Amino acid sequence: MVEIKLLTSPTCPYCPKAREVVKRLAESEKDVIAMELDATTEEGLKKALKFGIRAVPAIIINDLVGVPSLNELKRMIRGEVIA
Repeated sequence: MVEIKLLTSPTCPYCPKAREVVKRLAESEKDVIAMELDATTEEGLKKALKFGIRAVPAIIINDLVGVPSLNELKRMIRGEVIA
């Protein structure tokens, strides 16, 4: 099982696209659990600080941080190496 946490903010102009990518991935891959965390909440802020995230959107896949494309996400959850 792969857990994806999407860190967003209500005022972020890029977060809707990241939200759509994560949503599509969770719908297409049965072993993916996805959740969204608002960076302006206590829980979201704790995650941001833990992983050194300074901007949103940010995707945390287990212990990896970034905003990869949908294809990159699929490769990551299948265990393929991303160069």
